[in-house]
Amino acid sequence: MDVFDIIKAKLPAELLPDDTSLAMDVAEVGQSILTYCNRTDIPKELVFTHANMVVDLITGNARRSDTDSPGTVKVIKEGDVQVTFEATRSSSREAHMEALLFDYASQLNRFRKLRW
Repeated sequence: MDVFDIIKAKLPAELLPDDTSLAMDVAEVGQSILTYCNRTDIPKELVFTHANMVVDLITGNARRSDTDSPGTVKVIKEGDVQVTFEATRSSSREAHMEALLFDYASQLNRFRKLRW
């Protein structure tokens, strides 16, 4: 089973991007794994981690681009009811990818190589 099969099995049909976008997401996450682990190959033991990272990237992008949700509630005042929503932060794709790497750092660290 390869990364594409796992992603297609895990993602709901409405979130599944076209094949070109999916290939770009897989390549981007793969490059991030290679860079983080200081490797030239992705070990076969990381196939599920690689797929899960791509799924998280796609669902995270879908959540960020959802304009219907106003964001999380920041403040609620009861007298003359007032609700303040937290402003959605439009983080860069690189920052999102970095956060994604740190979520999987414990799994990736086992395959990390030292660089001298």
